[in-house]
Amino acid sequence: MTSSLPTLTHPPEPFVRRLARVSLGWWCRVSVEGLEHLPMSGPAIIASTHASHADSIALGLASPRKLSFLGDRRLLDWPLIGRWLPAFGMVPIERGHADLGALGAIGDALTAGEAVVLYPEGTRSRDGAVHRPRSGVARLAASSGAPVVPAGIVGTAGLWPVDTRPRLLGAEITVRFGPAIQAPSDTPAERRAWSRALQDELVRLSGAPRNDSFAPIRAA
Repeated sequence: MTSSLPTLTHPPEPFVRRLARVSLGWWCRVSVEGLEHLPMSGPAIIASTHASHADSIALGLASPRKLSFLGDRRLLDWPLIGRWLPAFGMVPIERGHADLGALGAIGDALTAGEAVVLYPEGTRSRDGAVHRPRSGVARLAASSGAPVVPAGIVGTAGLWPVDTRPRLLGAEITVRFGPAIQAPSDTPAERRAWSRALQDELVRLSGAPRNDSFAPIRAA
């Protein structure tokens, strides 16, 4: 983990964020369902399906409050899109070198009352399915007690497919928030049962098939 990992606790200047929403809204045209389930203040974990780098942009456009999320530092180099990602709350990390520090920064952000985006599958789905969640979200929910709001995203896989460049003409995207899920007790059995229930909800919200294996994590 590098010592230069930015903190999650400093929101961007509001005007810059508004400008980012205008600049990216033409490309990622988002409709939102279930917004009443997203708390407008206090700590919250947004646990989302993950099929594309565009998922964080879609969530940022869907949410009236600022969300923080971790993203590969290389995304900042993408033409037109990359320059706006920090204004959406992206905290750049060096892929594969900042996992422990990133989780610590997320914990600090929740303590400060912020909302953070996490992807329970741990990586983008390459087969369109919602894969078995890894343990991180359940552990963080159990340790922090923060409510977990599930989110299913539809359409981003076509907007920015895995391993290809984003489609600059844009696409229509749907973000669906579900009712908050109470954090589990901090025991292995409770966390496993909770993760299965979270996967069920992500399948329901996204309409994607279920895959009970872990999504393979690749180098890029």
